[in-house]
Amino acid sequence: MNFKVDQKQMLRDLKGLLSIASTNGDAGAIDEMTPLGKNINDAIDYMLAVGKRFGFETQNLDGCCGIIDMGEGEEMVGVLVHIDTVPVGEGWSVDPFDGTVIDGKVYGRGTNDDKGPAMVALYAMKALKDSGVPVNKRIRLIVGGDEESGTWRCMDRYKETEIIPDYAFSPDASYPVIFAEKGILKIQIHNKTDVTGEDMTLKAGKQINIVPDFAEAEVQGRRFTAKGRPAHAMEPQNGVNALLKLGRELKEAGIVHPFLELLDKANVEGFNIAISDEISGELTINPAIGRVDAQGSRLECDIRYPVTADVDDIVGRIRQSVDPVGYEVDTMQMVPPLYVKKDSPLVQTLLGVYRDITGDRTEPIAIGGGTYARAFDNAVAFGVLFPDEPDMCHQVDEYWSVEDMMINLQIIAGALAALGVSKRGL
Repeated sequence: MNFKVDQKQMLRDLKGLLSIASTNGDAGAIDEMTPLGKNINDAIDYMLAVGKRFGFETQNLDGCCGIIDMGEGEEMVGVLVHIDTVPVGEGWSVDPFDGTVIDGKVYGRGTNDDKGPAMVALYAMKALKDSGVPVNKRIRLIVGGDEESGTWRCMDRYKETEIIPDYAFSPDASYPVIFAEKGILKIQIHNKTDVTGEDMTLKAGKQINIVPDFAEAEVQGRRFTAKGRPAHAMEPQNGVNALLKLGRELKEAGIVHPFLELLDKANVEGFNIAISDEISGELTINPAIGRVDAQGSRLECDIRYPVTADVDDIVGRIRQSVDPVGYEVDTMQMVPPLYVKKDSPLVQTLLGVYRDITGDRTEPIAIGGGTYARAFDNAVAFGVLFPDEPDMCHQVDEYWSVEDMMINLQIIAGALAALGVSKRGL
């Protein structure tokens, strides 16, 4: 079936959503009604307003999360999206909040992660409604506002009062289907005692799940800087780490400091954590935030570990590695991995829809990213990036092509139709 929507109106609605600076951790005034920031609440309300226009039932859960409901039934199909974004960063060639269209691509922070997919999913619900397909389940779009922090207060708030979907998918990753997501371990490594070495201050990184694109240091009146390229922590190899780059430059300049010795070790070989498994692949590490000041020195790292790995063993190995240079390790956050078998009904249903529409026979994949699929049982990530396409997530000049949006709309609407008319329990 070819699902139809008003493409121009969808792009106008997306442009309006992109204009709201719903940056996680920097989203305006915080109070009892807007605990994640006014702009995040505004972005949730914007999505709900579009949903109301389509005739759907909507609800704002205390400025943390939005609900948009379609249809009725004993079972529920969930679509999990988010409207918070990472910081804009430096070096954009266009206004990151304008939704500028150039050569068929919509530019702006959140176009790909995850405002664009959120709007496309909402329009897919409308397209399904307008198609007349006899859906026998309730379909719920869950619009989160705290995905990028990794703490997911929005999902915690949802679970306090709301129905858990019987099955769900999150268009916040890649195709064909994500059957496994690596575990996420965030750590802080800090000095145990007063540091010795040259008088140095250093600052790099703003968010732990982004490869730092700028780093600066001052040593005895001399200023050093390094520029890199941001990327998502799930694929740090796609970026250039300015912190590690600066560390090398400082050592080459003859600077002696324990923090530089720590940076030398901040990789899978140096920390003795070069492990992998057949299900989800290799462990990766993103040394993201570095600080050296009068209070001491610290390094925050985002580690994505294989689904079969022992997280306590990983932390233990890092502790053994950093102890000789005078540092200790604290665990900031640990998110268990996700693993849904490839032959599960949910994975196979979504895979079938994807293959029918695209003709692509690629097998389900594992990723290092973390999506809302982890928040519920019987949930996986599904879309929106096609195989071999560049990943603009968290990048400068983030964009999403209109062509890909429209293909995704067909896939998401098709998935909702397949799940929405399936037999009970799939």
